[in-house]
Amino acid sequence: MLACDVCGIFLGVQPNDRRSTIGVFYRHRLMQGSTQVPLTSNLLVKHGVHAPRGVPYREVPITEIVNVIELRADLRLHERWYLLASLPLTNTYRAVNGYRLLDAYGIGDPFAMLRYQLANTRATRERTHVHRLLVGAGVKSPLGRHDLQVGDELVSPDVQLGTGSWDLLASIEYAVRRGRTTGGVSVLGRFNGQSPEGHRMGHGVSTTAEVFHRIGNDTLSFAPVVGGYAEWMGTDRMEGVIHNGTGGTTVLSHTGVRVWRKRFSFSAYYQHALLNNEGVLVTPTRHRAVVGVTYNIETN
Repeated sequence: MLACDVCGIFLGVQPNDRRSTIGVFYRHRLMQGSTQVPLTSNLLVKHGVHAPRGVPYREVPITEIVNVIELRADLRLHERWYLLASLPLTNTYRAVNGYRLLDAYGIGDPFAMLRYQLANTRATRERTHVHRLLVGAGVKSPLGRHDLQVGDELVSPDVQLGTGSWDLLASIEYAVRRGRTTGGVSVLGRFNGQSPEGHRMGHGVSTTAEVFHRIGNDTLSFAPVVGGYAEWMGTDRMEGVIHNGTGGTTVLSHTGVRVWRKRFSFSAYYQHALLNNEGVLVTPTRHRAVVGVTYNIETN
């Protein structure tokens, strides 16, 4: 299922290419759609729904929300080596037909990724375009709870606090800058393992592409950001058997702003869903929001 925010991972184009930073990020994801529940379910009775005879199920609205506060460090270990590490605090919420079924809080799945800078040129009189290219690999650990229940049944994996599996990560980030205008693409791949219950979430790829223009001076500056964000997720499996109705593609717009004030930087993005092409068991994403504050430990 599409659960990038549950996985606790968001990568964008990073402009501070020769600095170590620590920061706090907040992510919000709203998903809304419909699901079917039996006519005998309390979810219908509690809201006064009377269905005709002979109809075993009824379509009702479903809302899912994932909120994450993420503590993140991006540390420059050497001239070309960086360590990106994250610890998420997660809240997952689900309501069916207006009735709250789940509202859970706890630690999510942390990850660590080692990244290598293949290229990072500097501007000269002869070179007007500056390029940066990084590749990375890492691992996400199953620290978050994945055994949340509603009644006697396990909650579906996409709204658990964690995935319950060790997952491998791979990333590539490219940025090009001319003067104060920067464009870039960041791609993150997730190769998911299997949980103790035998569930394996579909492998996934998420991509952020954006362009921004910096306005101001070295003390205070800001940059409007425009671009796009896309997610692709393969089908889930249970004990090796494909779970039909999962997986798919979501495409969102990507707009926002970045602000720099001395060693601090602030970023805020809003992403509105443009395309939802997922399996019938996936609740469509309506929008995402990402807000973050970072502090530059050092400049080189």
